[in-house]
Amino acid sequence: MNIRQKLLTIIEQLPEDKLATLLKIALFLKSGKESVQPMLVSQAYQDWLSAENDIYDELFADELTAR
Repeated sequence: MNIRQKLLTIIEQLPEDKLATLLKIALFLKSGKESVQPMLVSQAYQDWLSAENDIYDELFADELTAR
């Protein structure tokens, strides 16, 4: 499975609120800015990493259970 297919599979499983955050990050990446530093301090990125969001655990749940 290639990266695009993996992302599409993950996106299909995300609820609307998390899709909104992912959209903000995707739009930033699409803009082609050279540095990711502004993204790292952006509210969307901070929300994505927050404990309340737990998106990391959902995205990699299968890999976490394999350990």
